[in-house]
Amino acid sequence: MKRKLITHKSSEFLWQITALLFFWIFLFTLIVGFLDYLALCYYLRIFPFLNWGSMESRQQIMIVCIVISMLVLSFCLTLIISSIYKKIIYYPLKLLLSEVERASKYEGLADHAELYLCGGKMNIFDLANPRQLWTDRVKDYIDSVTKERYFDDTTGCFNRKYFSQAITDVLKTQMMCSISHRNGFTKTAGNQYCMYLIDIDHFKLINDEFGHQYGDQVLGQVGATLRSVVGSAGIVIRSGGEEFLIIVYINYPMNFFQLAEKLRIEFSETVHVINPKTQEIRPLTCSIGFVPFPIFQDDLTALSVEQHVNLSDQAMYLAKSEGRNTWRGIEANVTPGSQSEFDKASTSLEYGTKAGYFKICQPTATPADYI
Repeated sequence: MKRKLITHKSSEFLWQITALLFFWIFLFTLIVGFLDYLALCYYLRIFPFLNWGSMESRQQIMIVCIVISMLVLSFCLTLIISSIYKKIIYYPLKLLLSEVERASKYEGLADHAELYLCGGKMNIFDLANPRQLWTDRVKDYIDSVTKERYFDDTTGCFNRKYFSQAITDVLKTQMMCSISHRNGFTKTAGNQYCMYLIDIDHFKLINDEFGHQYGDQVLGQVGATLRSVVGSAGIVIRSGGEEFLIIVYINYPMNFFQLAEKLRIEFSETVHVINPKTQEIRPLTCSIGFVPFPIFQDDLTALSVEQHVNLSDQAMYLAKSEGRNTWRGIEANVTPGSQSEFDKASTSLEYGTKAGYFKICQPTATPADYI
């Protein structure tokens, strides 16, 4: 649904800008004209401060000429500067806001650029003393619109739209940039992306037993827990319902298992629901599937970003089908020989495993393996 922004008229704002410019320009020329008058009087040996009737005709003519020239100069400079102002600031801002309007689905932004130049007030003294640059105001608005479009209020995480419209392009760019380093990617590049898909175990039972209000509380805990574990190494996205997609940037040597186990442990120790009747604390668990991105180092662009997400989703369902409260990871084993084989492997994890393209990683009995 589109929303409209009600503001003052642009013509009123531009008139105030012109009046403000004329005021300061005239004040400047007045001072310069007065100094010129004093200099001329000194040069002509005329006392500058006399009554009009006591002045010589040449002194009167000199004063009239200076005043007229000041008015003409002020008027001309005002027209020139206001024209430059509109061309290099006002109209470009309107164009920028038009782009924001198309992207954010807001109406009326480009028609009322004056709010971003005067801080939302039409007082002429606010124009002379802005509390914030107009560029900062536009940036703040874009940030607020971006937050509204790309954040999930329930969990405090990014939403699916952020992944599809922003992060996917970043990952595609990273994939293309890595092609030139493909020979030494895993040995010398020192980093790699990894996708983790996390699903809350038995989440439907919480909504059915306690209600959606408690389900939302659990989702909020999950979002906070996952963001705390990931920190600045990646982002957390609510993929949909009770599923969360984590994209991290792990330094070499890449230990994907360690983060998966840490996510599982922190989740089980932090996320819970309290029975409203008995006050019993019921801990919750999750199932995790992950896949490095890109998974095949011999052909970095063979699988798309969406196909990698699909693989992590299949790994997550494998973890769920094999007991929950655990994780499964996918590693490359043999690179497929054709694009059709790449597509088949990404569509069916079972097919890819049987064909030898993938190997499934799972927790071992030794916790030290993850340290």
